[in-house]
Amino acid sequence: MDDLARIRDAVARRLRETGETPFAVFDFDNTCIVNDVCEATFAYLCGHELLRDRALLGKENPSSDYHERVFSTYYSLLKNGRLKAAYVLIARMFSGFTPGEVEALTLAAITEEGRRIGSKVLYGFHIERGLALRREVLAIADFLKSKGVSVWVISATPEPAVRAAMQHFGIEAGLIGMRSVVQSGVFTSVLEEPLSMFEGKVACVQKYIDSEHAPLLAVGDSMSDLPMLETAEIKVVVDRTNELSKVGSERGWFVI
Repeated sequence: MDDLARIRDAVARRLRETGETPFAVFDFDNTCIVNDVCEATFAYLCGHELLRDRALLGKENPSSDYHERVFSTYYSLLKNGRLKAAYVLIARMFSGFTPGEVEALTLAAITEEGRRIGSKVLYGFHIERGLALRREVLAIADFLKSKGVSVWVISATPEPAVRAAMQHFGIEAGLIGMRSVVQSGVFTSVLEEPLSMFEGKVACVQKYIDSEHAPLLAVGDSMSDLPMLETAEIKVVVDRTNELSKVGSERGWFVI
C-alpha cells in the first residue's frame, strides 16, 4: 500500500469512529504547491522596484538601493534562523496597495515565474524559480472533500496573495493567511493577530474554524507548521529533507 493509500485508509477509519463533522488544515507554500508564491511575489516587487512602503525596515528610507536592502534583509534573516522576523517582514510587503492591486501583482509574479522549476539570481542571492501544483497533496484534499471533510489552507503568506494563487491553480478551500489592517481601502504595515505562523496557526484554527475540536488531518512542510501538525489526529509531512521531515520520520507520521 503506497503512502496516499495509507493516508486515505487512516482517514476513512477515523471517520467511521466519529460522528462529528471534521475539518483538515493544509499549509500552502511548498505544501499545496512546489515553491513559494509569497517569495515569488516578494522577488517580483523588489526586482521591479515596486514596493510602496519605504519604512519596511524601520524608518523612512528614500535611498536608490532600498529594494535591494529589503530583499537582502529578508534572506539574511532566514539565513540567521530568525524565521518569525523574516515572515513578518515579507508579510508587510503589500503595505500601500489596494486588495485589487495585490491580486494583480500576485498573478503577474506567478506568470513571470512560470511552471518550470529551477533557480535564478536576484541581488546576488540564488533563489528558487517556478510554481507548480503538488498533485499528491491536492489528491489528499480532494479525497477529504469527497468524504465531507472541510478543507482549510492556513498560510504564513499574506492572505490576498494566497487567494489569488488558489484561484489561479484551481484550488478550492477555506483560507486563513496573514492579514493586514486596511485603512481607506489600502493595506497598512500593521498585521492582525493572531499571526498565521508557528503557534499562531493553532490560534487561527481555534479562532476562525473550531475552538473545541482538533483537525482530523494536517499537512505541512516546515517547522512553522509543527504546532499545527501536533494538534491534528493524522499528521502528514511533505518531505523536503529538512528538520520537519526528520521530526515526522522520528515520530512515525506520514512523510510523502
